[in-house]
Amino acid sequence: MPQRSRLSAVLGIGSHHNMFIRARLKLTALYVLIVALIITGFSLFLYHSISSNLGDASQDEFSDSQHQQAFIGHTLDDTQNNILIADIFILLTAAGLSYILAGYTLKPIQRSVEAQRAFASNASHELRTPLAVMKNGIEVLLRNKNYSKDDTERTFNSNLEEITHMSSMVQDLLFLARSDNQGVTEMSTIDMANIVKLVTDRMRPLALNKGIQLNYEIIASNPLLIQASIQHLERAIINIIQNSIEHTPTGGSITISLMNDSKEAHVQIIDTGTGIEPKNLPLIFTRFHKGESSQGTGLGLSIVKEIIDQHHGSVDVVSSVGIGTTVSIHIPLI
Repeated sequence: MPQRSRLSAVLGIGSHHNMFIRARLKLTALYVLIVALIITGFSLFLYHSISSNLGDASQDEFSDSQHQQAFIGHTLDDTQNNILIADIFILLTAAGLSYILAGYTLKPIQRSVEAQRAFASNASHELRTPLAVMKNGIEVLLRNKNYSKDDTERTFNSNLEEITHMSSMVQDLLFLARSDNQGVTEMSTIDMANIVKLVTDRMRPLALNKGIQLNYEIIASNPLLIQASIQHLERAIINIIQNSIEHTPTGGSITISLMNDSKEAHVQIIDTGTGIEPKNLPLIFTRFHKGESSQGTGLGLSIVKEIIDQHHGSVDVVSSVGIGTTVSIHIPLI
């Protein structure tokens, strides 16, 4: 089965690649055809114009009509050859430029299709795993005719955990799908400090239950007014704090700092957690990417990136293994 899945994936990639090659060639042919029609029309017009001008030349400029006709014929032949050479050169140049232009035209569409294909493939894989675990647990329970109450409770608890995991993943998938199609629609003028304080108060009990200190500090005197969706921005900050709590051992700390400059509000979430390997750092915002010790869906930080992008902001991460991680969010001020 794994080999068949990999083969299907390879065939799928090849199919999409061939589809875009064909589309690119069709666009190239269309561009070249348009250029060819323009060149042909221009060449015929130029040839006819030169022919007419030469035909109207005064008889007095030539010793006799035979010399006149010879001159006209030689000039038209040279003109025709020069036009033909110029047309071929222009067509070849246009073909190359058209192929490049077709590639630029199709590139965003190709990236979108490939991203959707990868998204669907990863989603099906992530959902298939908990379903397989649930199915296996139920099958083992049914095969055991002498199962006890403890066996039943253990199977049901395991299935409940998998259902909770799938429910969380489905909610994240729905959020990303809606964000891709609609974006953040409901925005209002809000104070960034109010959002950060509200989120900190909500997440502090979760941190304290794990023995982690959650601190909040504001280094800004004026209201930090931004145009944002309260619900979405809260979710982005909560996802980061949850990630920090998950990867910070008992006795550690998480500090949330709010500051600003003349253009942006800056939120920093600094933890004393396990840190992120340098090889994994560029991948943390990729959908379904999970660290080795992560128990999440692999969508939390990609949701953060999606939300911040839709608020015309940016997010960056600095991390050292064994020391901790700093996530910085930057949102434009009004």
